[in-house]
Amino acid sequence: MAGREPRHHHAVPKCPVRPGDACSLCVPGATGPKDCQLVVLVMSDPDLREQLAELRREAAAEAAARAAR
Repeated sequence: MAGREPRHHHAVPKCPVRPGDACSLCVPGATGPKDCQLVVLVMSDPDLREQLAELRREAAAEAAARAAR
């Protein structure tokens, strides 16, 4: 239609540290997960990384349970 501007859909980056949440730029100076120091910290620490993996497994199981209803 004339006069309408095209819709632009922008991908919303997901937070790698909070499963299911979008990146909220909670770390000052970060522009997204790619340069977030919290993500760097979690991914570089084996214990934190394992805890994150467990959170992701739990979130996936909850999502699967909701989808099965």
